[in-house]
Amino acid sequence: MSRCVSVLLVLVLVARLSSAQQVNNRAELKEVEKVLEELKAERRAMSDRLQAAERELKRVRDTPKVAFAVSLGGNGVVKTTTGSMDLIYKDVLTNVGGAYSDATGEFTAPIRGVYYVRFTANAPTNFPMSAVLYKNGAEVQLIAHEQPSGEGSDTASNGAALLLQAGDKLKMMLWHNTHIWDNSNHHSTFSGFLLFPLVDEPPTEFDAEAELKALQASLKQVQTDNLEVKERLESAERELKATRDVPKVAFAVSLGGNGLQEATTGRKTLIYKDVMTNIGQAYSSETDPPRPDYFSPPHPNSALGTERSPGQLPSSGPHSPSSPETPTPSPHSSPASEHICSHLLTRSPLPPPTLQSM
Repeated sequence: MSRCVSVLLVLVLVARLSSAQQVNNRAELKEVEKVLEELKAERRAMSDRLQAAERELKRVRDTPKVAFAVSLGGNGVVKTTTGSMDLIYKDVLTNVGGAYSDATGEFTAPIRGVYYVRFTANAPTNFPMSAVLYKNGAEVQLIAHEQPSGEGSDTASNGAALLLQAGDKLKMMLWHNTHIWDNSNHHSTFSGFLLFPLVDEPPTEFDAEAELKALQASLKQVQTDNLEVKERLESAERELKATRDVPKVAFAVSLGGNGLQEATTGRKTLIYKDVMTNIGQAYSSETDPPRPDYFSPPHPNSALGTERSPGQLPSSGPHSPSSPETPTPSPHSSPASEHICSHLLTRSPLPPPTLQSM
């Protein structure tokens, strides 16, 4: 009888130990599952960030290369006496990206960005000449226009940095009762190129659930995947930050007004009031020209390459301190603008030209 009781006690003890072991296994399993879910959530967040960064980097890398240069060509005068007419530039010198059409004479911007556009015009001087830039059918106020002058021929040009939306169209027109001339030497041209794109669209939503379904349930595999994703994410975000930190700077201005400006004694600061483009706000239309840092250093042959302080004129020339003639400030400029103007002139690559009355 006592032997049977001992056997029963042993069986009860074994059952209790087995039950306790199962409880411990369940607790450990739940802890592992909790850690695994946390790692999956971390993987999901990093996957979203990685996909967004890689998509934006792809858009930057896939920015189209755009540049064109065309000429009217032919061998003679294009003239209109009844209304304005479109100028079709048939001689295509460069058309990288295929944005210019020699059938219509139009340039179509493939993406949103800042483009530099330039044109030239040539014609005999016994008849008025014109070349006018239009965007989406509206005049851009970039014009080359000359009245009849002396013998020979006249050449004029104009250009600017323009902010264009994807699909904007540029074309050149000839005004009423004017003409333009060209031949195989390409005197009358139309050209432009993309300076930099402007991509402001936010990244689209990305559904990571499909990718998460393919993840393995192994904790070790998830940890390995997380390490690889983290390295790629850090690399992509560093490259993306470097791309975003590049400043966008472009300006194009015009004197405007409706009259002649001249300087008969001394120099005069030109204030360009009509601002067509000012990306980055580096240009001030109130008083100051761009900072002197944007200009080139002195020419090696000027003043023996010596350094001059801001506002100091060259040691020789018609406007040097030893010259008997002292420049008279313009009545439309302030002392501050005169100081900046003189500083810019001393930093120019060549000695400043002598201004003559017009």
